[in-house]
Amino acid sequence: MDRAQGWWLALLLLTGSALRIAPFLLDRSLWLDEAKLALNVVERSPGQLWKPLDYEQAAPVGFLLLEKAAVTAFGERERALRLVPLLAALGALWSFFFVARRWLSPAESLLALALFALAQPLVYYATEVKQYSTDVLAAVALVWAAGRALDARPHAGWLLVPAGVLGVWLSHPAVIVAAGAGLTLVLSAWLAGDRRRAVSFASAAAAWTASFLAHYVLVLRRVDPAGFLVRFWADGFPPLPPRSLAEALWPVRTFFGFFVDPAGLGLAGLAAAGFAMGCWRYGRRDPRGLALLLSPGLFTLLAALLRLYPFPTSGSLDVYPPPGRVVLFLVPSAVILVAAGLGGVARAADRDRQVLAGAMAGLLLVSLAVDVVSRPAYGIRLNELRPLLEAVATGGRAGDTLVLNARAVPIFRYYLRQYEADSGFVSGLAVLELPGTNRWNVYERQLQAIPDGSRVWVLYGHHPTWRSQQDEAFVLHVLGRRRRLARQTIAAGATLHLLEPGAEAGAPLPGS
Repeated sequence: MDRAQGWWLALLLLTGSALRIAPFLLDRSLWLDEAKLALNVVERSPGQLWKPLDYEQAAPVGFLLLEKAAVTAFGERERALRLVPLLAALGALWSFFFVARRWLSPAESLLALALFALAQPLVYYATEVKQYSTDVLAAVALVWAAGRALDARPHAGWLLVPAGVLGVWLSHPAVIVAAGAGLTLVLSAWLAGDRRRAVSFASAAAAWTASFLAHYVLVLRRVDPAGFLVRFWADGFPPLPPRSLAEALWPVRTFFGFFVDPAGLGLAGLAAAGFAMGCWRYGRRDPRGLALLLSPGLFTLLAALLRLYPFPTSGSLDVYPPPGRVVLFLVPSAVILVAAGLGGVARAADRDRQVLAGAMAGLLLVSLAVDVVSRPAYGIRLNELRPLLEAVATGGRAGDTLVLNARAVPIFRYYLRQYEADSGFVSGLAVLELPGTNRWNVYERQLQAIPDGSRVWVLYGHHPTWRSQQDEAFVLHVLGRRRRLARQTIAAGATLHLLEPGAEAGAPLPGS
């Protein structure tokens, strides 16, 4: 690598790191899914994290224990909970370039790093209190170790065994990556006539398998006893048999959607073309390397066919959280193949093909840069309930009632621990939790039981898919019969209303 490429490498690593650190420093509120997982971490002992989680959550026990260690060391605040995902994301970023160098030239590796560093889903999930960035790090580590072993690098075996043995405890899909890597290594050595290496690789795969089986017996078999996660991710499983043209096109939609969500490349057709050219290039030059990069995706597809692990993608990043987050771990291999495809075209002697490759790479990078500027990760705020709860804590009085919709309850319970610890929350505040969605008869009975002379705070968490606005309007209508709307505050994905005893207010106040 020459000096100019070294400067580009430093710039990309620093830029990617800054994009991931900025949301961590700006410290947005936890949103619903984060709060659900956070409550399991802060309310349970380390031993209890081995049991099925509350709030319909599932996460690798190794990740949960790291989260518990972080909150034990640094407290239960948001940054402590986001520290493990951030470190995993930074580790994946800083190691990715050296992984890509096994398959790519220095210039192509820089292109792959740029796509990886700027991809919006990878940036966003660096500070989500979920395991998705840890999934990416585990996948990068396994691909790196397997690539070194494939090339017979010195001490490769010492890296190979712990990458898989530890990976399956830190990441659920790590077993998928390990399965593809193990099969590729064993078959490549066996077909090359190197029985000794084949046995060595089989021994490493056996250690991975033993570690996974222990994880399965102790944890995984009890993760989803009610089958909620299978139902929740139903759209991520291929419809078998397909009953319409749309269902028959599921593989096509999934393939092209992948390059938008979770890969974040935006120009799906362009990225898919680069990916296909990368497969063609390595199919001819390095079929073992191609098998190593493709096998995680193929095994994920097999798991989806067997309804063991979903393969959801989408063609849009307009709404968070994007469905493709559970296959975020496939992005590193895909990005390497996209860069390989564009690099292969650029290597052609034909000047027109070189210009074409440059234009394709430029369009992908420009689209990513535009996305970074127009939709920065620090600006994605799903349920900003924290400032609204702070308003209740400072403006509330003893005897007030706080009404919460079901989606806001886990977030409220997480932040309540902080307010109680700081002795800053309202003493004597009554809390009324409204169950479900659109259960208006139940709501009315609950609301009518509130004493007439009490002030009522109404706190709602919203999301485009929750249909909670109708609920909120009904609740305000019922309460407005005997109270007037004195205050209204609107935040990202959340609203707060204060109703005081008196005549009906009429039109709602504008947001403040």
